[in-house]
Amino acid sequence: MKQALRKSFFASTVLWLMLGFLLALFSAQIAHAQGFDSSSPPDLMKDFEVLRQRIRKNPRDIAALNSLGIIYAQAGKLDDATRLWRYALNIDPNYVHLYNNLGSALKQLGRKDEARLIFRTGLTRSSSYWIHYNLGLLEKEDRNLPAAAICFKNCLQQQPGFEPALRQLADLGYNVQLPATTAARPLSLGSYKPPVETGNIDFYPMYPENPEKQQNGRTFSSGSYAAKPSKSTMSATFTAMSLADCDKIIKEFKAESKDRFIALTFDDGPHHANTREVLDILRRENAKATFFVLGSRAQTYPDIVARMAAEGHDVGNHTWEHRGLGKSSRTEALQSLQRTNELISGITGKPCLIVRPPFGQTSQRVKELIHSQGWHEIMWDSDSRDWENKNPDRILYRVMRSVSPGSIVLFHDIHPGAAQMLPTLIKAFKNNGYRFITISELIAITNAS
Repeated sequence: MKQALRKSFFASTVLWLMLGFLLALFSAQIAHAQGFDSSSPPDLMKDFEVLRQRIRKNPRDIAALNSLGIIYAQAGKLDDATRLWRYALNIDPNYVHLYNNLGSALKQLGRKDEARLIFRTGLTRSSSYWIHYNLGLLEKEDRNLPAAAICFKNCLQQQPGFEPALRQLADLGYNVQLPATTAARPLSLGSYKPPVETGNIDFYPMYPENPEKQQNGRTFSSGSYAAKPSKSTMSATFTAMSLADCDKIIKEFKAESKDRFIALTFDDGPHHANTREVLDILRRENAKATFFVLGSRAQTYPDIVARMAAEGHDVGNHTWEHRGLGKSSRTEALQSLQRTNELISGITGKPCLIVRPPFGQTSQRVKELIHSQGWHEIMWDSDSRDWENKNPDRILYRVMRSVSPGSIVLFHDIHPGAAQMLPTLIKAFKNNGYRFITISELIAITNAS
């Protein structure tokens, strides 16, 4: 026992020293910005400093180690990147992104047999569409064309419509239908109220008190879909609304039949009880919705996510841990989104192309990051503020005072209030000829207009 402990301590010490050496070495190299594109050093330096501090606090922080390896690779330090990723795999051999990144780096170094082994090992852990795709590129480069085609087909089984894999199959002579350029154009849907600064809190608890704070005011993204402006303030005197009250408000909209739709969206789940209740109500009322899930929660409740998709709802990406994308480095933000996307696609068997930034915090940088992956940024224009006051009567009142035809309505399925008022809201709109659509349907309507 003592001998085993000594060996474990020795191994940890060696790895720690190696990591410290790499951090010190790379810090000096990056300071001189040697071999970088002129636009890269500031971003790399910022990312490096953030990750270095995280790893110093916790040398077993897998996400930070993976991201740091990406920084090394971006700086052309592929040998250092591969050493770091191997170190991280010793800590957590189930972190599938490490296999994809390590295999890609080994391939670039010309160590193709090692790369092939790493890719195949990763696929025994998770059938990641990115690993299938990169293994396909390796086989194609080695002229193993039948093997390459199998890899690209496996990739498309995990991520249908993944354009790079479709193009590779087309290049191999397969008859595939490539997506039209206009249909693939990333959008920013919905107007939104800019959120206030949330102080020093980067991560909110699993049961947050106020996850989506906002200010008054309304902005519209260039080229975005936006619902009609609507009344949006909570009156000082509050009166509970009946079904008849809701019906009266909806009749005042006088919308054409083609515009009679509402997109219900639910953030921050899945929740073990509340989300199931929401799904039960939607099934009973024959209404569709969109759920923007956290990867950390989806991993805990994959059965609920699978049910969402099976019952015809959209499942969107709300990042892994609800950290503001504007507060993360590009590398960390992209990693959080990609990790969540792969999990969602793996559970539902469908591609995930819609993202809602946590807290509604967006910027040109965040939009460009989301759009660069071919994803759509989805905001909202009617806010239930169900995190602020969980009384279902107040939630219904607030929605009815802010909703309009074509609205994207924001709820949170981690709180019980939304589920309690949902039947009244759905019945009122259905009584007036409205339908409840998913965000995917809204994107199709927007592209057709």
